Amino acid sequence: MKVSAGNRGTSFSNDRQVSISATGIAHNDYSRTADVVLNVPYTRMNETMRLVQRMGGKITDVSVSGGVSQPAVAAKAKKKD
Repeated sequence: MKVSAGNRGTSFSNDRQVSISATGIAHNDYSRTADVVLNVPYTRMNETMRLVQRMGGKITDVSVSGGVSQPAVAAKAKKKD
């Protein structure tokens, strides 16, 4: 099951998405899912990780995609000088 959330945050982090893979999330009192992939904006990573923990799940993988890292921006600026 894939779950996506809206986008909010600063201009730098708007392009970055986080994929959080989790297992064992309880949707109700009697069943748990096998594997879930949550796709959220970078700015919502912490609250999504807390949500997974509260629902009894275990985070198995976190990956960040998109955006430009700060060191890459700084290196580009140095080359221009």
